[in-house]
Amino acid sequence: MSIDHTKQQSIENFPELSTLGKIHSRIDKVKLIIQDKDVDFFDKHCHLFKRLEGLRQKFIDTINLKMDDGSTKTVKLFLVQHNLAFGPGQGELKFITHVDLPEEIKKVSLVEIKDIVENIVLEEVESSAVEKSLFHALHNVKLGGASSAIMLLEIEDIRGEIKAVPINLTKSETIRLAREVGSRLVKYRIMGPDGFWPEPDNETTDEQIVNWIEDEALNVLRLKQLLAPKDKELIDTLGKVHEQVDMQQQIQGRKNATMIHETPYHDVAIMWLKEWRATRRGKIAMEELNSEESKVSKQYRQLISRTERKYDVMPSIAKDIIAVKRLLTVMHSPFRDFRPNGQIVIMDTGIAPVILHEHLSKLEDLSSEDVVVASVFSKRLGGSSPERIDHLCRTYVEAAYNLGAKVVLLCNTMDANARAMLEKEFSIHILGPIVPAVEAILRAEKANGMKVKNIGIVATKATIESGAYIDEIRKHRQDVKIFSIAAPLFATMVDMSEFDKMGSQVISPRNLSIIDANLKPLMDENIDLLILGCTHYGIFKQMILEIWKSRTGKEIHIVDSSKELSDYALTFLKQNKILSLRVVQKGKVSYIASGEDAPVFERKVSEITGCLVDVVPIDIGEVVGRLSGEDRLFQKTVAKESREDVNLRAGIINSNLSAETKITVADKLYGVKDKGANRPGCEILSPELKEGHIEEITRLTTQNEELLKILSHIKNATSQ
Repeated sequence: MSIDHTKQQSIENFPELSTLGKIHSRIDKVKLIIQDKDVDFFDKHCHLFKRLEGLRQKFIDTINLKMDDGSTKTVKLFLVQHNLAFGPGQGELKFITHVDLPEEIKKVSLVEIKDIVENIVLEEVESSAVEKSLFHALHNVKLGGASSAIMLLEIEDIRGEIKAVPINLTKSETIRLAREVGSRLVKYRIMGPDGFWPEPDNETTDEQIVNWIEDEALNVLRLKQLLAPKDKELIDTLGKVHEQVDMQQQIQGRKNATMIHETPYHDVAIMWLKEWRATRRGKIAMEELNSEESKVSKQYRQLISRTERKYDVMPSIAKDIIAVKRLLTVMHSPFRDFRPNGQIVIMDTGIAPVILHEHLSKLEDLSSEDVVVASVFSKRLGGSSPERIDHLCRTYVEAAYNLGAKVVLLCNTMDANARAMLEKEFSIHILGPIVPAVEAILRAEKANGMKVKNIGIVATKATIESGAYIDEIRKHRQDVKIFSIAAPLFATMVDMSEFDKMGSQVISPRNLSIIDANLKPLMDENIDLLILGCTHYGIFKQMILEIWKSRTGKEIHIVDSSKELSDYALTFLKQNKILSLRVVQKGKVSYIASGEDAPVFERKVSEITGCLVDVVPIDIGEVVGRLSGEDRLFQKTVAKESREDVNLRAGIINSNLSAETKITVADKLYGVKDKGANRPGCEILSPELKEGHIEEITRLTTQNEELLKILSHIKNATSQ
């Protein structure tokens, strides 16, 4: 018995499927055919069918629309993005003024009826989005499947009969609604040059309605500065329009009441929009496809014929097989999926992004989020200059932008030295640990009824020299004393260490003694609260608690900046309404690192998570896509210097020097040189390099050649 016949029998035994049910039935049929006749392909891609069944985004919003008579009508905006593997979502906007109410409607309450009607509309939008995914994949148009609708209906009980009454709009009401849609879709970061952009269905909506939506969207993109630097030409164009509009209103002496009907931003950007639309709608691709004589059209017809013969199916099923296989093939590539509202991208050095992701993974509300864990393993930032950090961070964040980020989580060093600059240049949200860590101090005081008088900060040289923590603390507390100390070896110790089967780091006696010696100056200052100002350092939290108690006899409250950033990110995503709306489907976690670092990073991730993972080796420059030769040379230089830097730190850690000498030498090489962050009530602590430390190194050089290099570096640093 054929698969087709079996499938037909099963369908006949069940009630009539809905439109959405029929589409998914087609996909199920394709799955069975591929499983039977294309085993190798099925085995490689079978796990992706689950993603094909789910939605990338389901968005529902309520709009209180002001009517011409002063009253308010409540309408609902629905948007579904099904699959975005091929590119940004493209779909129609419909005005829905009619719904066929089911027969059993009389048996339920009015509230339940409204829910039923909304679900009917949502299913119609979802059907359209899934159909678009298959259509674009079949015709190889680089767009994703999406659809949207506005429900212009009121459910009323009219003399005991439930009716869906249409809301008829005047032209001015339609304009206000269109502009509100444009504003909201941009505000929620759904609509934009690299996101969803609605198209008219040419039945209930037309080009003019879309023009109003576009005009408002462009204005909001300008107002909120949500366009990326790559859209500079568009930014300049919109700025000039704004100046002209302002001038026009000043000449008239009042706000032009007709401006709402006009579309100045859309009209002046029409060339950009036309070019963008032609690409987005796949107009050029479809024109080639529809031309009988074109090469593309002939290849398309040949592909359908080959698929019919290979799988022994009808042309309609062959088309579904082509569409599904193309979607699965593209979905198999980890970074070809345009995330609606983006994904969370963690940018950090070494294994720190994995540590942060471990905190994120414990938050149930983030379980449906897509996350990219990106390690720039060899590029140690903490000892770099602010200029170098700026340069590197700009590259990293642009890479995150191109990977589809909706939010980028940075380490303390990036946050302290570059976040302000990055926020001005990029349209994506950029979060760092400093604000969350300081907020945690205030919460701790309130929750525990404690009065923090002395705060300790242990961080990298670059973070301390920036004074970022001091500036943020001073916004809330002027009276507290702040003591900072650099810990140049801590991050390297974390990256070098092994992890047990439970994913916990094995703290060696060597590392324990280094932690103890490094924190001693802070222990002498009667600290009430200690900030771990590096995303690596949370690994040592429990050990620090024990050392502090044994040395001082007092408990110390610790703020782990990595943990605080994860909680802060969840709150931020909720408040900005950019949290993933998927319920059943779990988010995808992807790991990336530079080619040379990928094997080591893969092993470390597997140790920490307890699961075998695949780390994608990736060239950040390729992700950015437009690095100049000079930029690429800079990247290579930094990578080379960073490897040497990490090796030297590892040499200090593994040497036979005493712990005190190790941290003194490290501070001399990588500690704070610029004490400019020393302000009233603040002090940067650093161990003094004594003659005895040099003597100890000199005495041991005969036993360890690495110490000769260390001694040479110390002498160079001292002479400078």
